[in-house]
Amino acid sequence: MEATSLRLLVVTLLLCGEGCRRDDGPAGADGAPTRSQDDHPGPLSEGTKQSTVRSSAALADLYRDVTAESGIAFTYHNGFEADQYTILESLGGGVALFDYDGDGLLDVFLTGGGCFGGTEQKQIQGLGSRLYRNLGNWKFRDVTREAGVDGPLFYTHGCAVADYDRDGWPDLLVTGYGRMALYHNEPDGKGGRRFVDVTRAAGLPDNLWTTSAAWGDLDGDGYPDLFVCQYVDWSFTNNPVCKGSDPSIPRDLCGPDAFRGLPAKLFRNNGNGTFRDVSKEAGLRPFTGDARKDKEPGKQLGVVIADLNGDGKPDIYVANDGTGNFLYLNRSTPGRLRVDEVGLVSGVALDDQGVADGSMGVDVADYDGSGRASIWVTNYEDQLHSLFRNTGQGFFVYSTPAAGIGSLGSLYVGFGTAFLDVDNHGWEDLVVANGHVRRRSKRVPIRQNPVLLHNQGGKFMDVTRQAGDYFRRAHLGRGLAVGDLDNDGRPDLVISQLNDPVVVLRNDAGTGYHWLGIELAGKGRRDIAGAVLMVEAGGRRFTRYAKGGASYLSSGDRRLLIGLGNAERIDRVAVNW
Repeated sequence: MEATSLRLLVVTLLLCGEGCRRDDGPAGADGAPTRSQDDHPGPLSEGTKQSTVRSSAALADLYRDVTAESGIAFTYHNGFEADQYTILESLGGGVALFDYDGDGLLDVFLTGGGCFGGTEQKQIQGLGSRLYRNLGNWKFRDVTREAGVDGPLFYTHGCAVADYDRDGWPDLLVTGYGRMALYHNEPDGKGGRRFVDVTRAAGLPDNLWTTSAAWGDLDGDGYPDLFVCQYVDWSFTNNPVCKGSDPSIPRDLCGPDAFRGLPAKLFRNNGNGTFRDVSKEAGLRPFTGDARKDKEPGKQLGVVIADLNGDGKPDIYVANDGTGNFLYLNRSTPGRLRVDEVGLVSGVALDDQGVADGSMGVDVADYDGSGRASIWVTNYEDQLHSLFRNTGQGFFVYSTPAAGIGSLGSLYVGFGTAFLDVDNHGWEDLVVANGHVRRRSKRVPIRQNPVLLHNQGGKFMDVTRQAGDYFRRAHLGRGLAVGDLDNDGRPDLVISQLNDPVVVLRNDAGTGYHWLGIELAGKGRRDIAGAVLMVEAGGRRFTRYAKGGASYLSSGDRRLLIGLGNAERIDRVAVNW
């Protein structure tokens, strides 16, 4: 692990607050600020003072729906109207937030899904995706055609962003049924940028059902490698009729247990614009050589790449739908990719009852101020979402009830998710987009409210009803991406929904807290996934992780926002790379 001074890196630093206001939260009976019982900042030294955590009461209407005035008007379609009842329809689409044209503003890419055509409505057809350029002041313009992402058409799901050839411009991978598409970001000859489909030239295959994907330089050669999730072996020749969740429902979408899982793919970046499939030699399941593991290749829906054991190498965590989740620790050497799957022994494969959950979304953060990366996973109904607290030495403890999240119950089907500090109080909160996969259910609603959890010193409080009108209504949420769309230091949200318009949510929190924004750029434009940022300010240490993938089918802002609370001075910044 290398602790690097920021003087040796290209970074953008922003230390901002809202005027000179100071918000210590609501006063107690004696006029002093109230304090959470679980307030414990990350330790800097013995005797460090604890910081005050704001009460969630001040979080009313944190987010405002600005979709109508933004110019973003787009809907992901899944083809349900053909009444084919396919598992393909359940996945939904994703969101990518990235600055494709280098003007300093995050642009928005949205996958479009597909439909079923032909005389028997069994021809899987793609619908177009969309790219919206950020014009500033919460206005966006559709640039899909001029930017070159109007084709090829296929039934799309997810998206992942990285500068795979290190030319200084972000490139775009789109996943879906039957293929994926890699778009290279190039000059358009008019002073702007456009994308060119280089999938075949890059050596990426067809005939895959790809869902989430993540980029990360696993072997340390400076070029980001590519991990791609696959789901199950569904096709119209393997499309069983499945009954609903209740005897009165004669047919509904089949669950993943009706199909065999498909193995993920790991592609090594050759450094010349091409990739090589190294899944087997690298040791992905089902190629680990351990018969107990290799009988199940997984049914992968979510993935995140980050340094999960503190050894300075980016690791891979995979969320599987109905089988144990995977943790691939990185054992690569320059030019040779190698991983060890240790999910079960590390404590992150199953829940606290030893059951494999139906997992979808995933993220990583130091939620408890310990300086270690813990793992968060969204799951199916009748299953609590999973929070695996990192205890060090490569081990994790299932901490959902201990962190106050068990009180949510188990009626949600969670998809897109993220850690984010919604009010810059210095602790990373949680947001989840929920929505059922079935068409009918007598037990739980099909449309479900999203959830916002406020982190109060390592314990979470449900503040969903105080988060804004969108959160107080039920939806069919799928992909979710977090990013600072207006560069004001507050994390905004873009959420893709199933057969409903995409939603743009502006963060309107007015807390008066300070924040720091950092954009990492490695020497020689090396990929940043796996880097760990540490900031010391106000007697606390804040740890943030540069990640590849995360959430569900989506790719968020790669710039790092650190809420500093009332701290007005930064004492130290370091990056482990």
